[in-house]
Amino acid sequence: MSQSINLVKYEAANDGKLYETKTDLIETAFVTSSLLEELKGQFSLTEKNIFEALGSEDHYSIDCFNDSDVEAAIRKLEDIFLSILKSEGKNLCDERGGTASENLPSKLSAHISSQDIGDSISRFRTLTNLIHVFKLKHNQFRTDNSVVLKVG
Repeated sequence: MSQSINLVKYEAANDGKLYETKTDLIETAFVTSSLLEELKGQFSLTEKNIFEALGSEDHYSIDCFNDSDVEAAIRKLEDIFLSILKSEGKNLCDERGGTASENLPSKLSAHISSQDIGDSISRFRTLTNLIHVFKLKHNQFRTDNSVVLKVG
């Protein structure tokens, strides 16, 4: 079962409270349960209160990645990406003998099924989408505490 990590901008008051009165979903990425657990194992989530309206004490909690962990999470995701890249390259290209760059397989190769290619693309897409969301937070919203990486 997959979940998502959402980059969300909430309305923020001068006191630092976040309000649901005005929200903007900037970007979202789906994440597999196993990848989310791996991230949560290294980077603990923080609980943030989202208040229903200005002046109200009615609120609910969301789980978010700490802003201070975003850069390290990007490095972790990039390391996972490189590991999968190496593994996929080995599985898809090296079976023909020689180096992968010498014998790049084509889709018509007998040993590579469309399903194998599709599975590889899906794994890459999941990771690259997730890296993109974390990089957006880091590069464009690093100093904006009203923008959070919410697990949903």
